[in-house]
Amino acid sequence: MWLTVLLCLFALALIWLPNIQSLLSQPREEHPSPSVTFPNGVAVTLELADTQAERVQGLSGHAPLAQDGGMLFLHDEKKVQGYWMKDMLFAIDLIWIDGDTVVGFQEDAQPEDPARTIYYSPVPVDGVLEVSAGFVAQNEVLVGDVLDVELLDE
Repeated sequence: MWLTVLLCLFALALIWLPNIQSLLSQPREEHPSPSVTFPNGVAVTLELADTQAERVQGLSGHAPLAQDGGMLFLHDEKKVQGYWMKDMLFAIDLIWIDGDTVVGFQEDAQPEDPARTIYYSPVPVDGVLEVSAGFVAQNEVLVGDVLDVELLDE
């Protein structure tokens, strides 16, 4: 009886093998990531912080960002936002965003333990982009730059 079961399983495997090979050989569909593109064409792949818990956690304890990586904080209401460097492991630039327009930035915010400095947006904003320190200078980000923000539907 075991021999019959094994022969049946072997026959099924032979029947399905071409289908399995076909599935494995198909290129995997890449899922696009949220991103923001600056006027100079530089694109930043985003991690999103759009819930209160994600905004509180932010990049605290996070490994340093990739050169083309950042975290975009999306706020429910437009107001002056305050950020600190609690439990940060690396320096960042903060880019203050109103809609899709850069309205200010803070360059080279350094980790502090304990965190004492709070960085405030210069005007009410609904978005804050955190990128590796030096990004603003390297990419000549200017107040008034209009960004192409692609959040994608989930």
